[in-house]
Order: sequence, then structure tokens, then C-alpha cells
Amino acid sequence: MNQSAAQAIGTVHGYEGQYRPVWASSFRTVKEKGKTKYFRSALAAEVAAWRVLYSVEQRVMKRDGEMIFAAKSAADRIFRGGGKTVEVERRGANA
Repeated sequence: MNQSAAQAIGTVHGYEGQYRPVWASSFRTVKEKGKTKYFRSALAAEVAAWRVLYSVEQRVMKRDGEMIFAAKSAADRIFRGGGKTVEVERRGANA
């Protein structure tokens, strides 16, 4: 199911925020310094889960970092005239 989701789950310690990225099949828990983070309200837990989900997905979906610049400059070199040019010879009646 290619949908991301976030939810708040009530526990004994408070509310726990959970999120599921597009590529995952199960929910992951919002953590702080490696431990599950608990919230006083369901709204705060869900908002935190959406924020974590957004930061995780945006990093992957937008390809942050140097890789996109290297790929873009390689594509520009090929398609904008900086790369190898290929001569095309047209054959036929409309040539």
C-alpha cells in the first residue's frame, strides 16, 4: 500500500506517535535519543509523527545531497550540448 500514515496510540505512559513511510509495511515509533517518546495528548503525538515522517520521506524523495547535483550536471552535459553530439541523417521522401 503506497501511502504514508501517522497515528497516535494511547499507552500507560501517555500517547505514542507512530508513522509509516511509503515504502514500509509497518508503523515505526517516534523516538528521541533511541527511546520511545511519550506525549501528553494524542494531537501532539500525531503531529510529531507527521513531522518525523516528513523529514524521512523528503530526504529520500528529493534526493538531498551532492548526488542530485552530480546527476544533473551529467545530464546537462549530455542534453545541453556539452557532451557528445550525434549527427542524424534523414532518409526517405520527406528528407
